[in-house]
Amino acid sequence: MGEVTIDYHGKDTCYDLMPCNSYVATVSVKSLIFEVGGIIERTLYASTEYSLPDISNITPTKISATELGIYWNVSVKTKKCLEAYEIYLYGPFQRMEEKQISYWNKTKENEYAFEKLDPCGLYKISVYAISINGSFSLPSEIMLRTLEAQPTPVRAVNIISETQALNISWSPSQFADLCVIEYRLTGWINKNSSSQRFDKQTNATSIYINGLYACQLYNIQIIPTTGNTDGEPVITEVETEAKVAMASNIQALAQYPNALELSAVDSNFNNKCETIIARFLCEESKPGNATYKVARQYVEGQVKGVTFKAFLAPLSPYTSYRCGIALFNIAGWSPAEETILWTLPFNPNPPEHLTLKSSTNTSLQFEWNLPVNSNGNIKLYISYFQHIGPKYFVSSKCSFVTVEAISRETAGLQQTFQNLLAYTSYSLQVAAQNEYGVGHYSRPLVVETAPWISEPLENLNAATFGPYPTEDQYQAHVVITWTIPCITNGEIQTFQLNIFGVREGQSNHTYNRTILPVYDSNGYVTYKEINLKPDFDYFVEITVNIEEVSKSSLPASTSFKAPSAIPKKLDDLQIQKIEVDSFSSHNPTKTAAVKFPVDMLNTNLGSIIYMALLVSEKGCNPAPKLEFDSLNSHENWPYVMSWNDAFANNKKNCVNQYQVTEVRWNPLSGLLSNETHITYTIGSGTCPETLPNICSNFSEYTTEEIYCNGPLKPATEYYLVFRFFTRSGYNDVALLEFATDSIFQLTLIIICICGCLLLSLIAGVSYIWISKRIFWQEDSCHVIEDSLGDIAGKTFVMYFKTLTNTEKLIREFKELAFVATDLSYSASEKGSNKNRYTDIFPYDKNRVLLDVDDEGSDYINASFIDGYKIKKEYIASQGPKPETTIDFWRMILQYNVRVIVMLTQFQEGANIKCHEYFPYASNGISVIIRKKTCFEYYDRSEMLITQEKYGLKRKIDHFFFKKWPDHGCPKDPAHLINFIRKIRSYRLSSYSPTVIHCSAGVGRTGTFIALDIIMQRLKHEFKMNIYETVKKLRFQRMKMVQTIEQYTFLYESAYELVRRNIKKQIFDENKLIFPHRGVIMATMYNSEERNNENV
Repeated sequence: MGEVTIDYHGKDTCYDLMPCNSYVATVSVKSLIFEVGGIIERTLYASTEYSLPDISNITPTKISATELGIYWNVSVKTKKCLEAYEIYLYGPFQRMEEKQISYWNKTKENEYAFEKLDPCGLYKISVYAISINGSFSLPSEIMLRTLEAQPTPVRAVNIISETQALNISWSPSQFADLCVIEYRLTGWINKNSSSQRFDKQTNATSIYINGLYACQLYNIQIIPTTGNTDGEPVITEVETEAKVAMASNIQALAQYPNALELSAVDSNFNNKCETIIARFLCEESKPGNATYKVARQYVEGQVKGVTFKAFLAPLSPYTSYRCGIALFNIAGWSPAEETILWTLPFNPNPPEHLTLKSSTNTSLQFEWNLPVNSNGNIKLYISYFQHIGPKYFVSSKCSFVTVEAISRETAGLQQTFQNLLAYTSYSLQVAAQNEYGVGHYSRPLVVETAPWISEPLENLNAATFGPYPTEDQYQAHVVITWTIPCITNGEIQTFQLNIFGVREGQSNHTYNRTILPVYDSNGYVTYKEINLKPDFDYFVEITVNIEEVSKSSLPASTSFKAPSAIPKKLDDLQIQKIEVDSFSSHNPTKTAAVKFPVDMLNTNLGSIIYMALLVSEKGCNPAPKLEFDSLNSHENWPYVMSWNDAFANNKKNCVNQYQVTEVRWNPLSGLLSNETHITYTIGSGTCPETLPNICSNFSEYTTEEIYCNGPLKPATEYYLVFRFFTRSGYNDVALLEFATDSIFQLTLIIICICGCLLLSLIAGVSYIWISKRIFWQEDSCHVIEDSLGDIAGKTFVMYFKTLTNTEKLIREFKELAFVATDLSYSASEKGSNKNRYTDIFPYDKNRVLLDVDDEGSDYINASFIDGYKIKKEYIASQGPKPETTIDFWRMILQYNVRVIVMLTQFQEGANIKCHEYFPYASNGISVIIRKKTCFEYYDRSEMLITQEKYGLKRKIDHFFFKKWPDHGCPKDPAHLINFIRKIRSYRLSSYSPTVIHCSAGVGRTGTFIALDIIMQRLKHEFKMNIYETVKKLRFQRMKMVQTIEQYTFLYESAYELVRRNIKKQIFDENKLIFPHRGVIMATMYNSEERNNENV
């Protein structure tokens, strides 16, 4: 400090003092008053005023990457005023404001060092001087930047993978991030390969890199770089996302009618995703009628750039398909690459809806639609028209010329075929043709032409039968047969039969018949007509009516002459016109003249063509029985003794009946037109001593060899029988008496009386002798002599009452055991396995012969049995066995059987009596039951038998009698009698035998047939002979009527037949005649070999 001098005013100013310093001022006062020692000193304390410090010249003392050091200057004058410094650091300014730091500190020093700063950071440093009074000076500021340092690796790398790109982002380096001027990114597929490398630079912390492979694993390296150095790198792996594959355009390697061979390339080379599978798909491009609308094939994944190949089938020919390929990888299916491809033409499908448009009897018109799949361009249609055969029935005898098939072409959808056969089946098949060729033919359409008029029927014949031996009425019939024409041109609806009959002197006889078509496999038709008049000449015309055809066929014609009737007996007036007188003859002792009018031979029952005069001695012979009968042919002649036979057997001087006229004597022969009477002299001829042995067949002998008109006995009374013959029968129309003259009348009378008595005695003894004998003679003439004689129906009731002695019936039955013991049955040995029993066989002479079967056998255990008037009216058969059922039905078909009678149960007790032979279906034959009706004691079943081979169908009526107990007979004969009558009402004709069977075919079967014959004979002749009936049956099949009980039953049934008009109590009374059939059975002879089990 210094000294200053101030004036006396007391004021002085000190300059250049330091602010904020304390000063001590010593004031020396010199007083003018006080000069000696005159100085007064006084000490004063004073301080300088406050002055804000002044900071200047901030100078960095240290700059590094993370540190900053500064120094600043302070004014010395104001230093005393300085309390401290406040230092502020802001930055780095490269960062966002919210991320910048603000650092504050105090110091008393004029220097300061900052640490842990960000490299390359730009900082603002502000220094404030704080005065002691707390005020702040103005700041002194400086901007400083830290030095550069090597950045650390980037942080928080985040990569978003896309299909062919990577979206990479990261956080800056933890250290020296402000030094980073850019980031360098490098990527490669693998460390050892330089392929697909990329180098990218960015000054941002994210980058989008595209153009990469899909499904590729990349190594990504990120390096932060400064202006002078690279920071630490970071490496990470990442895989791009999957991308659906893309195929190149699909190509057709080959095209076929039903397939396409396709290829496509997986050409997307920037896609490393493995193709798992490729799908080839072809779909019909437009809705249509293609059979195969879609086809697909899957092909396993292949190496990139390699072709995928597929063979797509089946496809429809000549069809447009949209074909595409889609590839499948882990990203899914790719969009399909599509193209339009056509399959090649192929054979077209058959045309559709082939139908018959119209038809006539000679033409067929067809139409059809286009094929569903033409498989190309249809050029034409080819039809194959084939003749199949007639739709109508064609008999087996007809043959047809093979008709060649017709092939035609047309461009349209219709075709007509002309000049065809009526009602004939044809088949048509149509195929389409395109550029590839001819396709398959359609399924055959079988149609038929319309029916038309039939050809005339063939082989028209007429055969007359009858008359039946009855005087009451004219019973004759004609059997008209024909075969249907080979060409009927349709289904036969009916046959129209027109019959026109004429006879001289009679009114015409005309009528029509409509006949249903019933024929066999040969087309053979049989029709029986009973509306005939005797001796009429009939002209027959038959036309064929076809269903749905209005016109009939041309007629076929034939003619026949109706049989004459059996002449009627002359009435009393006519007999009175006959003159028989020996005295008017030239030798009244040995001859007699017969005279009768010519008009006696005229009758409306038929012309009398022959006549016979029969003579027998009266007195020693009973009055001749006037006989009548029918003749199968006018060549046949009823047997009558000749003059030689009558006189040769005249042991008792009694002349039996003999014929005096020649065989087939026509009394009109040689008669003059003006003669009104016919005269014949009996006894006017001379006879030889011997005549040939003859019976009924006179056609081999002359009339002189058979009969001669030998002399009569003198003085003898005679019966004279007039026997008239028509073409079809004869009748003894009148019985007259006459006598020859004698010179010695008295002697002759005595002799005649004695002779007659003697002859009567002989005749009586002979009758008894004959009644006790059984005689059956089978010679060349088959003459059967009744050993027991016929019994008239009106006397049978009385005769039946006499049968109280069962021994008589047993004796008759025993004698039947010796009948036909020498007949052959050798054929049964070859078919032994077909016999139900070992002791029942058919005789060879009348066994039923079958068509030879596959085993070469014609055998069946069955026999033809003659009826009352009809030959082979029955077939007696054993019950079918399982192995003979086919033979049984073959027999039914072969012999046109329409009625079957079954008299046994299938099983009786524990014994199988008959195999259940219906229903049946085997070996081409089927039998079905169409209808069954059950009655009290029988069942009737309507069956249909079909032979598949020939298409033959027949209706069979099957009758089953239920009331015939095992080992017995029906309790009530009336049941069996009514049953037989019912069956006869179902018989068609004599050409259809009735099959009767039980178990063995002899016991019950024989009883049934015997009773039927007895009933017919009673009806027509009103007489019966049960013994002879059974005997004749046993000549045709062994053991017919097998037991004495069955034989007795026939007598009871006959009694029932003739007593229908007698009161019921009479029948009850006569039941006592056979109170116990067991008595008869017990007394039957022990030699009966067959037991009742077979009955």
